Amino acid sequence: PRYLRKYPNGNFLRALALGIEIRTLSHSEYNRLFGGLHGGSVMAPADLEVPVPGKSLWMPQGGACSLAQPGSDNLAREIIDYWATNGKNMPLAICVPGGTCTTALLLHRSINQIMAERVKHAELESPLDVRVVVIPCVGDDEYALRQMRSLDKSMGGLGRLEDVPDVLRPRSDVEYGSARRRSGGYFTFGEPAKAILQCFDEMNEAGLFLDLLYGAPAWSLLLQHWRSRDLDCPIAGRQVMYVHSGGLEGIASQMTRYKHKGLLDTRTIQSA
Repeated sequence: PRYLRKYPNGNFLRALALGIEIRTLSHSEYNRLFGGLHGGSVMAPADLEVPVPGKSLWMPQGGACSLAQPGSDNLAREIIDYWATNGKNMPLAICVPGGTCTTALLLHRSINQIMAERVKHAELESPLDVRVVVIPCVGDDEYALRQMRSLDKSMGGLGRLEDVPDVLRPRSDVEYGSARRRSGGYFTFGEPAKAILQCFDEMNEAGLFLDLLYGAPAWSLLLQHWRSRDLDCPIAGRQVMYVHSGGLEGIASQMTRYKHKGLLDTRTIQSA
């Protein structure tokens, strides 16, 4: 937007400071290059101009490719080591906010593979009762499943439902506004909402600082299911570990959008 170009802040300002080159695309151009049922491809568009031939790395939206696997392996080892020592044999749900849902899928694959290897080499007596649960913040549960199954196939998997993480869905017995009713209880990505801001404030008071694009929407949905005993709830009866998605540098620009929507005043933004 023109405002952000004139007054860079948040993630955009940080990216500019790191030397990023921004290229503006029309909606039709973006959809042609990166659109599609699964939100794009792990392969670069054939007619995309290469910035530095021979020295450029293609990274699809959300890091949805195998290049992100080593980082997921490291995270999986940290979680397994921590829970093997501190989990007291309790079942665990690892909750991950999802855009392309890449982190959730790769973490799911890494945890299963690493635990299988450790059991094989007698480093674990048996696999820990750990499951990855993705909380969609872009689109809905169907979009999340399409994304994960497509990425799983691109990495040599079968793309079956049982090969991807569980998806946390909005409760059907909660009263939503008209916009969220139309989207099945999910928030519209990037659109300011009172419920998101309320969750942001509540979690901040509890000592957990979240961003307004992924963290607060994810926790708003997660808290609907807190202490749930429903059989179809993937976190029911489990300890919860939340994987923070970062994004805190973007809070300033996100707050500005909430101000423009009339949900915050200037004094609140300055004190945040």
